[in-house]
Amino acid sequence: MKGKRLWSKVFLLAWAVIATLVIMLPAFSAHAAEKGAGVYLPGYQSSMAGFLPPPGFYLRNDFHIKEGNSAELPISGLIDLNLHIRYILNMVNGTVVTPWKILGANYGFGLTWCVVNNTSIKGQLKIANLITAPFEDERTDFAEIIITPVILGWHKGPWHITFVGNVYAPPGTYERDRIVNTSLNRWAIEPNVGITYLHPKKGHEVSAYLGYTINFENPATNYLSGNEFHLDWFVGQHLPKGFAIGMAGYFYQQVTGDSGSGARLGDFKGQALAIGPCVTYNGKIGKHPIGVNLRYYQDLTVTNRLDGQGFFATLNFGFPGPKTLQQQGAQ
Repeated sequence: MKGKRLWSKVFLLAWAVIATLVIMLPAFSAHAAEKGAGVYLPGYQSSMAGFLPPPGFYLRNDFHIKEGNSAELPISGLIDLNLHIRYILNMVNGTVVTPWKILGANYGFGLTWCVVNNTSIKGQLKIANLITAPFEDERTDFAEIIITPVILGWHKGPWHITFVGNVYAPPGTYERDRIVNTSLNRWAIEPNVGITYLHPKKGHEVSAYLGYTINFENPATNYLSGNEFHLDWFVGQHLPKGFAIGMAGYFYQQVTGDSGSGARLGDFKGQALAIGPCVTYNGKIGKHPIGVNLRYYQDLTVTNRLDGQGFFATLNFGFPGPKTLQQQGAQ
């Protein structure tokens, strides 16, 4: 009975936070980064965002499709107008979870490689703040490399908490005079905290993933993007045979203004809020855990960023360590 009351409070609190964000969003003061994008991809985390798996090696592959419009964005040191942008992003992540303990948590580390496929941009180029000329271009190239030297995971009954420290490194394929660049050409560091509550019997889940991105200057454009806050969340129900369904969403807010000689639009205020359905499956192939996560996001409120819809397909495959396999065999 006590557990039921606790879940009810967690569930109501989660939906209260979501409702508050929707209602209060217009009142926030926000800023948007160069290109109207951050190094962190909103919506990347959803169900089980706070859960770090047992010791072993894990592969994750994300396919992300995004399409939308923006009236004005600073891109590659230029100002582009009436933009329609579509891209497919492929992110491959490898994570090692060790049996070593730090502060009572399992320690892990990882690396993520990102490639943007078939980036297509149509719009108008603003020249000398006076003349506009139509343009259209597309490109496939490397995006950011994400180095994760520190991952810490705690488990306490139905609660799971993970700390993730990311370092974003540009791949070196950026060109100052090219309109379409798949990389943002800036270094960044980012602490993140994921929290998951999963009822062990009823399968109710509430997850949140919060992060704060500290950006460094793009040396090619002398544009220093401000620091950013992001929140991904999931509220749902786990079903028999490894399935789960629910609603996922994200909130993005840049908390300091842009600066540098390349910031021609000043602070360039903006914000983003999105929501959509999420379906997951977790099972095994032999002794290897597998996972599939499908989610669709519809932007609800967007200012000075790409406004549209996005889709994620996430595939996970694990290689548990020897001790983990022994534990599974004893169960």
